[in-house]
Amino acid sequence: MEGYFYGILDIYYALMTTEETSTTAPTYGTPKVLAKSIEVTVTPAYREGKMHASNATVRNVKRVDTYTVSLNVDKIPHAVLAELLGRKEDSNGVQIIKGGNKPPYVAIGFACTLDDDSKELWWLYKGTFSEPTKTAKTDADAIEYQTPTIEGVFIRRMNDDALAAVVDTAAEGIGAGVEAGWFTEVYEETEAA
Repeated sequence: MEGYFYGILDIYYALMTTEETSTTAPTYGTPKVLAKSIEVTVTPAYREGKMHASNATVRNVKRVDTYTVSLNVDKIPHAVLAELLGRKEDSNGVQIIKGGNKPPYVAIGFACTLDDDSKELWWLYKGTFSEPTKTAKTDADAIEYQTPTIEGVFIRRMNDDALAAVVDTAAEGIGAGVEAGWFTEVYEETEAA
């Protein structure tokens, strides 16, 4: 029996330490926890093309091109924001946000939990994040927590055209150690047997 989604675990990120080229794979740093997740939305965007001939559509092609990822999390530590967004600190330890700040490319990993105790594991390979959206409300007679949402856009890598890796841990034929090692490093494709 296949399970149904019911939860999400921590979000991990890994900085791309060397960018890829058309012939060279990128390298990544060690994954770190970005935050505890509340809600993750992954939205694919497509390249699409149609060809018309003889008064009919003769070709219709649709290919995934990017993913937009929206992460609503409990709290993003200031050190993580500095790393993810390319913020610089001044001599007083104050982070300065400038229009010229350049966010680095990162990979993000997360696990969706299913009600049959399995997981759907993800790594999105190459993306950048924008400044988070925050809402602050006045304190009232009931405690209402406000949490940030940060959005990133993930693109295909040049060296292998890959956008992401995803695995359902309940599926048959999953390699030994895949689940246990998922967040120790960014997962990379292995050759089929």
